[in-house]
Amino acid sequence: MKPGIETWLEGANPCWNVGLLSHQAALLTTGETSAQAMYRVFRKHFRALFGPEHGYFGVAAAGEKTVDQRHPQWGIPVYSLYGALRKPSPEMLAGLDILVVDLQDLGVRCYTYLATLLLALEACEACGVTCVVCDRPVPFHGLEDGPIAEPEHFSFVAPCALPLVHGRTHTEVAAWRHAACEQAPMRGYDARFTFERPCDFPEFLPSSPAIRTWETARLYPALVFAEALPQYDIGRNTAMAFRMLGAPWMQGETFAEAFNRLDVPGVRAFDFTQSGAKGAIRLHITEQKVYRPWQTTCALLRLLQEHYGDEHLFAHPEARPAWMTKLCGTMAWMDQLPGMRLADPTKSRDDLQ
Repeated sequence: MKPGIETWLEGANPCWNVGLLSHQAALLTTGETSAQAMYRVFRKHFRALFGPEHGYFGVAAAGEKTVDQRHPQWGIPVYSLYGALRKPSPEMLAGLDILVVDLQDLGVRCYTYLATLLLALEACEACGVTCVVCDRPVPFHGLEDGPIAEPEHFSFVAPCALPLVHGRTHTEVAAWRHAACEQAPMRGYDARFTFERPCDFPEFLPSSPAIRTWETARLYPALVFAEALPQYDIGRNTAMAFRMLGAPWMQGETFAEAFNRLDVPGVRAFDFTQSGAKGAIRLHITEQKVYRPWQTTCALLRLLQEHYGDEHLFAHPEARPAWMTKLCGTMAWMDQLPGMRLADPTKSRDDLQ
């Protein structure tokens, strides 16, 4: 299987003036990054790089603003699309014939590369620059799961009316939006590979600091709700990011047993308590084909409410119910927690993405 960037480069004219919106996670089957391959083909006609959240080099933390810089070897500008601007400006696109977009996405709406793609498409259309959208596999290809974002709740983590897990590759998103662009599809790709044979894909490099493996990518939409509950630990700065859930009041073994009695399809919980100070569970996907992230989220939220009460959920002083609404793109998530008490919205720590 070859990603779209490889098929596009085979017919590219090395005299085109090109820019690239990408990151270090976008690998070719050769092991090169997309940027390295573009520089090899275009040399002096490779004019600019653009980086999404986490930056082109992929090291900025979630929500951390990045700044423009120069590439240390090639001397070309590396523009930040997660700082002062989130959309390429006419000045950034000036002199380009083509902007190539090649991002390793997850097919999850709140993962911000979706918003960055849509804004890049708008900017290119407004400036008369050809946008080439390159395809890559996503962990949930073809799956739609979770709430659909409502227009009154659109934001950078809910930029359009898609489900939380939308399961679309970037060319499929562009086609759904009827965007004016060229598409570079994958070659030799079968959607079943997403579930059965990810070893056939190019090597997976972290698409963001916390998403380090395909397993993490698949569990991410089930546990991303914990961003709105910072009193819970999801191992963000560890190798277990988005694979565990813990808190000082949790009883890992008891909670895991209660979760498993629910028979949530395709996923099981295991005790992950590592010290007496904090209980934790670890989630493990047992069958990708039947696993539904949003169903897992709802089961976890209801179980947390049942076992530990609202005071350890959205009535907790650190809770961010406004952020939960942004992640979900709707207030309908509250229906999952009947009788729920909320924290004071004025104390909700919402960074307004």
